[in-house]
Amino acid sequence: MVRPQIGKYSISRRDLLYTFYGLMSFSALVSCGTNNGSTGNSSANNSSTTLSANATSNNKGSTKLVRLGYQVSGDLTHEKGAIEKRLTPQGIGVTWSQFVSGPPLLEALNVGSIDLGPAGETPPIFAQAAGTNLIYVVNIPPGTGEGSAIVVLKDSPIQTLAGLKGKKVAYSRGTAQTFFVVKAFEEIGLKISHIESVNLTIADGRAAFLNKTVDAFVEGDPSLIKLQREGSIRVLRNAQGIKTPGGYYLASRDFAINNAELLKAILSEYYEVGQWANKNRRAAAEILAPKVKTDVDTMELTLTRRKYDMKPITEEVISAQQKVADLLYELKVVPKQVDVKGATLTAQQYAAITPDALRNRA
Repeated sequence: MVRPQIGKYSISRRDLLYTFYGLMSFSALVSCGTNNGSTGNSSANNSSTTLSANATSNNKGSTKLVRLGYQVSGDLTHEKGAIEKRLTPQGIGVTWSQFVSGPPLLEALNVGSIDLGPAGETPPIFAQAAGTNLIYVVNIPPGTGEGSAIVVLKDSPIQTLAGLKGKKVAYSRGTAQTFFVVKAFEEIGLKISHIESVNLTIADGRAAFLNKTVDAFVEGDPSLIKLQREGSIRVLRNAQGIKTPGGYYLASRDFAINNAELLKAILSEYYEVGQWANKNRRAAAEILAPKVKTDVDTMELTLTRRKYDMKPITEEVISAQQKVADLLYELKVVPKQVDVKGATLTAQQYAAITPDALRNRA
């Protein structure tokens, strides 16, 4: 079902909360996370001792279960079971929950339902503006930008981005799509307020687009590839050349500080699987394709547009993220000035959680 149109792009405190909570209660988000593609418990250890009491967890064996979040675009580390193999011998279980996008994942993280998860550059800014106590753990450099695009139907009279002025553009507000739209229109001298932003989930936005309820849509791989191959759309602008700091893994401050060695081990597994994927795109595609319900060729192309890599959180990374936050505030996309440094750790704390392989990659 297509949700109601939001209207001209402006955001009040209520809009901020709607965006951050995904236009639904948290109980619904958890239901979506665990029942709509989640694997639930991913190891034999189903201990009831979790990390919800992060402040009392430590590296001396009290932690019995780590809860990880991932998005519908798929998580290769999850599918390969690499973290489970690392932690099971230590008596630590692992569970995974799937989320439709970054904002609901970060809300689950904020309320203590998961311990760690990835999001693009935009969701953490909304989260910080809403007063959460999440921290940036590690940076995920951006891909090629080809995997996300502002599209119109092939028979649309709109030929350029400028032609979308005053038109309805559907995308998921609060996700990385938001920053992409902001920057795409900025480069042609328009502000996001010059279009009629329609805040819909990816699935609802696609339905509205194909039903011609909206004029344009921000689509991403692998669906973008499928629609391009069918010849049913035209790309007005993909994200190539859009400068972004990329995404992040985020955690609660307490979890990161009190489980430093454990977090370092988990991040090491994410990194190692990513390095394998960069060298084995076809094999990685064969693993992920059935999980995201696409064919192997399409998944392989999707993966060539991604960049499996990590960078430590440095002053350079923080500065780049601050520029994103400042722009979104300037355009009144978020109603509150955000200080990105407030969501970071000390240099010593970062040193304790950063995998050895990343130390010289700043």
